[in-house]
Amino acid sequence: MTAAFSSNDSSIIERQVDQVQDEEICLESFWSHQELKRCVAWINEYSFKKICLQFPDALLPCSTTVVEQLQQELPTVELFVLGDTSYGSCCVDEIAASHVNADGVLHFGHACLSRSNRLPTKYVFPRSQLNTDCFMTSICEQFSDPDTELAIFYDVSYAYCIEEIENLMKGTHKKFSIGQLSTTGNISDQCWKLDGKSFEEAVCIFIGRDNRSFFNTSNSIQAKQWFRFDPYSNALNLADPLDSRWFRRRLFYIEKCKDATSLGIVVATLTASGYLDVVSRIQKMARARNIRTYIISVGKINPAKLANFSEIDCFVLVGCPENDLFTSRDFFKPLVSVYECELAFNPAWIGQFPTSYSTNFIDILPAGRFHKEFDPDSVNSVGADISLVTGKVRNITRREDDKVKENTCQEIQLRGKNELAQVTSGEAFLGRSWQGLEQNLGRDAPAMIEEGRSGIPIKYANDLDQK
Repeated sequence: MTAAFSSNDSSIIERQVDQVQDEEICLESFWSHQELKRCVAWINEYSFKKICLQFPDALLPCSTTVVEQLQQELPTVELFVLGDTSYGSCCVDEIAASHVNADGVLHFGHACLSRSNRLPTKYVFPRSQLNTDCFMTSICEQFSDPDTELAIFYDVSYAYCIEEIENLMKGTHKKFSIGQLSTTGNISDQCWKLDGKSFEEAVCIFIGRDNRSFFNTSNSIQAKQWFRFDPYSNALNLADPLDSRWFRRRLFYIEKCKDATSLGIVVATLTASGYLDVVSRIQKMARARNIRTYIISVGKINPAKLANFSEIDCFVLVGCPENDLFTSRDFFKPLVSVYECELAFNPAWIGQFPTSYSTNFIDILPAGRFHKEFDPDSVNSVGADISLVTGKVRNITRREDDKVKENTCQEIQLRGKNELAQVTSGEAFLGRSWQGLEQNLGRDAPAMIEEGRSGIPIKYANDLDQK
């Protein structure tokens, strides 16, 4: 019988593992003599003495060369390499930089540009190859009318050649505009400086892959049509920002969020402007629906970390717009965006089907394009509704004597027949059988070092042979 539940030891050792070929790392793809001079000039302009260099994992092997070249030009400046970012590599890691009291940050690689102005930052974008001749040929073939209004946006890795594209466009089209990246933190729409300009009558073109940058840009900027030029295939195709299958799955998670009785607010950024206001807004909406909230900050998020909070029914991710973790299916509990949480909890959205989407939580705050006022009293007037997932009735109406006391560590809720129910947020975790590793300093006697187990997990060397 044991053979049916185990495999031969030799088959495990001899098993072939599929290897994924990584893209070739090339120093010249983001670093040059001109880039060196620009970084040196920026540091000297502000007389910085401590600079942190932030690299994504793929570019870390090139960090030593960059540091050596900068140190030769700046012998009196202290340089620190940030090897492991606190959250995502696209965000400026001001948390790690503050550990050495850095004056500024040199950020290398792809960047989301969603940050506040708290620490001076200079971005060194990668330089991906773009065939400008093929791009212009595709534009002229698709839009033969020179009076067609065009707007061009791009991934940050193509920012270096936008000036060349602008000069080529002047000879073929009369009405066109080029998006300008905002590298100062003053962002109007995602990472673009639009100055209130509307593109509803224009055809927008995005240069880059079908990634999170394109998704965010195409959904934050309303256009007549969206096209995407793929630099790898040199193809210009009509693009739909919202895939119907993907959008249906997000609507399913919104329903799961409505069914939740406990909500985990996962803070995945400490640099994006307005994240504290968003956390406060989510807590306010959840409190009006009698939903317990837990604020969680675990650094880089993965399914294993959130699986430790099994008592939580749903998680909402407060992070930068480039974070695509909430689209993953690997998590044990639903992980929704701030915008999806807003659709689930704010009664102002009842009866309104969203025609667009946003991963930028700034959009739900005052002055945001998706902002709607939240009135806690309106939650009681909504009454009960039916869950489209479970088919059960969700009664979200609260009586005055059922309201949870706020700002207290001993929160109780009155139930029927003089019964009291403990609803303190930390009570659920105190009742666990396992609460994590405890140091017990000074309380445990020293133990002798023992030899650990050896072998492979399916059969360790000290396991007894089963007949």
